[in-house]
Amino acid sequence: MVTPSAARPALYIRNAREARRRASPSLTERNAALSGDSGPGGLATACLFKYYSGLKKVSYLPGLRCAFAPLSMCAAALPTSWWNPGLDWPWEWRWDTYKHYHSQTISCVPFIRGIPYVYTSSLEVAKQILNVRPEVYKAPDSTGAILFLWGDNVVSADHDMYKRHRRVVGSAFSRAGYVLVAEETGRLYREMVESEGWLQADEIAVDSINHILSKFALGMISRCGFGLPFPWSSPTESSDEMSFEEALTIVTEKAVVRLAAPRWLYYLPIKQLQQVEKAYNTISNFMSTFIAAKQAELSSQTGGNDTRANQDLLTRLVAASQAEGKNGLSDRELFGNTFTFMFAGHETTAHTLSATLALLSVHQEEQDKAAAHIRKVLGDRQPTLEDVESGELDLVLACFEEAARMYPPGSIATRDTNQTISLALPEEDGGGHAVIHPGVRLIVDYIGLHYNPRLFADPWRYDPSRWYGAREADMTFFSIGPRACLGRKFAIVEALFLCLFLREWKVDPLFRQGEAVEKWKERFLHGGFVGLAFGLRDVPLRITRRGEACA
Repeated sequence: MVTPSAARPALYIRNAREARRRASPSLTERNAALSGDSGPGGLATACLFKYYSGLKKVSYLPGLRCAFAPLSMCAAALPTSWWNPGLDWPWEWRWDTYKHYHSQTISCVPFIRGIPYVYTSSLEVAKQILNVRPEVYKAPDSTGAILFLWGDNVVSADHDMYKRHRRVVGSAFSRAGYVLVAEETGRLYREMVESEGWLQADEIAVDSINHILSKFALGMISRCGFGLPFPWSSPTESSDEMSFEEALTIVTEKAVVRLAAPRWLYYLPIKQLQQVEKAYNTISNFMSTFIAAKQAELSSQTGGNDTRANQDLLTRLVAASQAEGKNGLSDRELFGNTFTFMFAGHETTAHTLSATLALLSVHQEEQDKAAAHIRKVLGDRQPTLEDVESGELDLVLACFEEAARMYPPGSIATRDTNQTISLALPEEDGGGHAVIHPGVRLIVDYIGLHYNPRLFADPWRYDPSRWYGAREADMTFFSIGPRACLGRKFAIVEALFLCLFLREWKVDPLFRQGEAVEKWKERFLHGGFVGLAFGLRDVPLRITRRGEACA
């Protein structure tokens, strides 16, 4: 643990002043940068001017210096390196970056393309950034994959617009809805086991547990959020037909392609682009169909006595699209929210369930403890919402919550500055304030926060006991502040899947021939972006039926 000395604030001020003196471009350099000189000298001068200007905007806060802003297309297309941290640096360098700069809050200043960034792994600074304030906002490009492709939604909206979206969808997340989530978790689990042919098997090799859990989570949001039947097995009409599940996977994984590729490219015989186009058309047609069906259903209702229908999210969204004034949604906002909840409601939970089973497969003592606790609390009965609310199943749900800490599906939260702001730095970073100017992107680094030893002792260790008795407000992987995830309790109740699964099945890594556990962990416990969320990719597991002796 790094402990700043008492002299650090004064030392930081002296160093900042010296850096400012050295970094300030001369009048000649500024004139050259603005003159439009297109030669190598003019380009170099323009880059230097941009770099110096970026340093000034972050008040010379120490940190990364790079060619491209980390969230830019250029940075994303290139591997992480000393000159291009890129999208993945918070994971790749999670152990030592903040330690290297002796601060939980650092800057990232590009000298070729992009605006300067400020990253923080400090909970105190994160709360300042995410505690809604007029000086910061959500820039459209920070949620571009959803906003530009589908429309305004509760995730991309800001300030008063966010309040309007929140007003529409918030009441759909109710206790009655969570009762339904608990019930449907049991029903869909049974359908899954039967349809996958596991009833007659004692041991199964699963090449990717992610695919199964993605389908499970999609079924849960479909049934509980949108009132759709979603049978586990539903044969397609022809081999050329793309399933909704497959289309949604492609849409989320290829969002960057869709944003970057101009429309004329889709007319060329490029197989990948044709697949992306087909997936987007499939999703659009599906959403249009069930939105139209819900509109017709609402139009035909006279008494509104269907309690279950009135609870679901789609009903509230469609009703808002038919309303006027402050409670209304435009057609594009209806599409944007429908896709956002369909995506966020299944992909993020699926990633965390996959990570949980992967981690339990290499931490058998935690898996055995969870299985024994499930048998003790539930016996052979189905888990209920009351089991969650009473805390009886905290030991099992903590396995899910610790996996979410280690692999947070939403790995960053972004805000942008439109006015000069001041961020109070914690005492362990030397105290004082960092003055941040307009035109800077602020990033709460949840990976850095969750691997911060000041917040989590031995952060590399999988330790579910950290979350025994935790409140929802303590679960920072659901974000922080007034805009924390609306569906956090939905996800926690859905994690009752683990009770059903671990009661019947033991999970182990599925090894290659001659492979040791450490090599398997190196291959499959490496986090990264999977689609629009962060998590693990294609985890292979061996699942074995638990005998009565194991129970």
